[in-house]
Amino acid sequence: MDEQTRLQGEVRALYAITSAISGSLNQQEVLSTMLANTCRELHYKAATVRLLDEERQTLSLKASYGLSEAYLAKGEVEVSHSGIDQAALNGERVAVADVQQDAGFQYGRAAAQEGLASALVVPLTLQDGIIGVLRVYTAEPHAFTQQEQDFLGAVANLGAQAIQRSRLYNAFGTMAHDLTSTLELKEVLATLLLESVEHLNVKAGSIRLLGPNRETLHLAAAYGLSNAYLEKGAVKVAQSPIDQQVLNVAQPVAIADLQQEASFQYPEAAQREGIRSVLVVPLRVRGTTIGVMRMYSRQARRFSAEAITFATTVADLGAVAIENAKLHEALKARLEALKEDTDGWYRFLTLS
Repeated sequence: MDEQTRLQGEVRALYAITSAISGSLNQQEVLSTMLANTCRELHYKAATVRLLDEERQTLSLKASYGLSEAYLAKGEVEVSHSGIDQAALNGERVAVADVQQDAGFQYGRAAAQEGLASALVVPLTLQDGIIGVLRVYTAEPHAFTQQEQDFLGAVANLGAQAIQRSRLYNAFGTMAHDLTSTLELKEVLATLLLESVEHLNVKAGSIRLLGPNRETLHLAAAYGLSNAYLEKGAVKVAQSPIDQQVLNVAQPVAIADLQQEASFQYPEAAQREGIRSVLVVPLRVRGTTIGVMRMYSRQARRFSAEAITFATTVADLGAVAIENAKLHEALKARLEALKEDTDGWYRFLTLS
């Protein structure tokens, strides 16, 4: 393909991709359009988008073009077994001349059966981290030019932005719907934790609320934690430096590796539970902190600015929802009491 033809193809592909992003919040639809137009316009055989599962350290398939079901079902892409993906997740663009022979390619035999020859792996990059990889494959041996790599880098960045936009829209949309559909406190808390754990891709989460004397954080809800861990003991604010810090400054605090940190109250229990990192954010209502929300990861992990902002926003929404649910429960109790009083007066007057 000559340079002029390639440039025209790149322009057409970018136009189709940006049109899809601006016209849809459906992640699958946008990614499928991105891969299809990139392959068709630049004459690549196939392409995939895989997102990093930080908990399992695998790359999960989110979209593909030009690959058979048999190839896609070949097995998980494990970061530890894929040198090219390790490099991409460190910010490099990796060109593979022969996927069937390259030691960094995890499934060389399957690639040979699929008729794949060369590949380029490009990171999907957001402002504060890499969330996955874009791969393109050719049917014949191919040397990817710098222009091709720059173009595919731009496509990957557009894809990353589209994924993030879709994630946030879906997460907050689902959460807003669920939170406004019930005033039952248990349901509100379960919704908060489920959406947060899924969006942040962590092992588990918990919500603890301060007691009347503000000395103990009482468990209000949990997701993904064993009974043994939940029954480890009371969380006393005076004995939990991380909670003291969050409650005093009303700001999130993250611990990247509990094994290197002394501010966690139950480190041995956390180790047995498989918890390595934790993010703690305050729950605040009208300027008062009423508790904390914790997100737990099984990996030694530095939570990104985006993850912390998301968790903080969820906690703010959750605190208001908790307060509303409490008011609702108090109102129900008061109405029941009034009903009993009314029934009592009615019986008294009837008997009189």
